[in-house]
Amino acid sequence: MEDKKIITVLDAETNEKIELELVEEIVLNDVKYVLLAPTDNDEDAYIYKIVNVDGKDTYEMVENEEEFNAVVEEYDKLFDETMNE
Repeated sequence: MEDKKIITVLDAETNEKIELELVEEIVLNDVKYVLLAPTDNDEDAYIYKIVNVDGKDTYEMVENEEEFNAVVEEYDKLFDETMNE
């Protein structure tokens, strides 16, 4: 059985902690992204960019539509490759 990696983020609007499951890590144009899904909802997913701040990795939600779509496209390619193996 595969271990799930859970990441806790702080909702900037509500200031509540949210537990998200790591779905995939993607490197695109030398930038590392993670696809995260709420542990209580299989249908939603979020894309965060990993940014190093003072030597610590922090997660910054991707809000730029072009950047978001590029990461989704890369994820779709990886998913298709995995399904074709």
